[in-house]
Amino acid sequence: MARGPVDGCPTLPDILAPGLSVVFVGINPSLASARAGHHFASPGNPFWRLLHASRFTPALLRPVDDARLTELGLGLTNVCPNPTRSAAELTRREYEAGVPALLRKLEAFRPAVVALVGVTLARIVLPGSPETGPGPRRGSIAGARVFVLPNPSGRNAAYPGFESKLEHFVLLRSFIGRPRSPARTQLASRRARRARATSPRRSV
Repeated sequence: MARGPVDGCPTLPDILAPGLSVVFVGINPSLASARAGHHFASPGNPFWRLLHASRFTPALLRPVDDARLTELGLGLTNVCPNPTRSAAELTRREYEAGVPALLRKLEAFRPAVVALVGVTLARIVLPGSPETGPGPRRGSIAGARVFVLPNPSGRNAAYPGFESKLEHFVLLRSFIGRPRSPARTQLASRRARRARATSPRRSV
């Protein structure tokens, strides 16, 4: 369960829908994002420019447009909902609670691809995996293929500059192929709702 506001900052809502082409998974929101009420709102984070430059979005979106991503077959969520100044401030308990919660979300929404935003995050979500660095992974999460992106933060010294990060966003774009159209995403959503409505309920 979310800890609640931090320094007056509420937690961020997930941007999810059934059957998306890719769900981008971050560690947790920054304080800037929590204060703005939108994902990847830190001024030094080029996430939205990277999405546009790698042709995930037809126009350059702003953090305030984050809810529009599902129209493009894209989604956003975090392992830990609590905003912090740095991911290093998160506790072990928060990670231990966050990973199972993430898996439940992905099981429910069934994206085609899960993009883990950050190599550090990959070690948290896929413990024991021998694979390192950004790129595709052989395993799957909730039936979805997995791709690891470098953290887009401007503080990421391992991948400095816009171009070094863009390279991996472009590779992700190729990895998933053509993103699902809004019509296909809406159809998947309707089918999921019908399936839930008609499935027999188990007695308890």
